[in-house]
Parts: sequence; C-alpha cells; structure tokens
Amino acid sequence: MRFDDLDGVVEIERRVFSNPWPRYFFEKDLESGNTVAFVLENEGNIIGYAIGSCIDVELHISNIAVKEDFQRHCLGSRMLHEMEKVAIDRGCRFAYLEVRTTNVAAIAMYKNRGYNIMYIRKRYYLDGNDAYVMHKELR
Repeated sequence: MRFDDLDGVVEIERRVFSNPWPRYFFEKDLESGNTVAFVLENEGNIIGYAIGSCIDVELHISNIAVKEDFQRHCLGSRMLHEMEKVAIDRGCRFAYLEVRTTNVAAIAMYKNRGYNIMYIRKRYYLDGNDAYVMHKELR
C-alpha cells in the first residue's frame, strides 16, 4: 500500500465498515516503520486491502477489507496469509486482532486460519458494539 492508493482504500473502508477509519489513520500508519500494508487490485482497481503493525514479536491486524462485489472469494483469507508471512519474516511470533462479535463471516475466516477467541472487549467500537480479541501463534 502506498499513499497514492489511499483514495481506493478509504472508499472501501467507508463502504465496508459502519465506523470507518479516517484517511489520516492510514496516512499515519504508512509513515510508521512497523506497518504491514498492501492492496489487492483487479484490472488496475483496488478491490481490497490489509493493514497491521509488527511491534516486537506481535502482529496487530488492524483492518482487512474487500470490496462488496469481490467478497466471499477467499481474498480476505489470502491477504491475511500474506500479512502473516511478512510478519514472520519481521520476527513476529504471534498475531492478534479485534473483530465485531456480530461479524460471523470474519470470525469464521479467522478461525479457519487458526485464530482463537481469547476474550471479549465490551463496547470496543464507537457504536457500543463488543469485539472478540482473537489470537494465533505464527509458525
């Protein structure tokens, strides 16, 4: 992911998430040396993105999103796999993330990739919804 990808990334973010990140969150992350971020393209158009950060031995997965027309084709899972590979190369041994307790499709994807629910963060999201914290040991 580069700064000139952010128009497409922010567009997907606004369509997919009920409380989307503002553009400057992505800008700040891209400025960080700890960030793992990339986009998925189809015919020159951004159709998905993944962003997280490697700090010490942990990968924190911030966001993975796929444009509506391209969902349910394992693209999120592929991006997660690539993010984990980069994190392992950077010395990360664990990965964790937060996911809405109501996001059944994402929870299933994470479980299929070996993530386990550790606990619930009550009222984690701005709208008051809870999040599961999911964790995985990277290999």
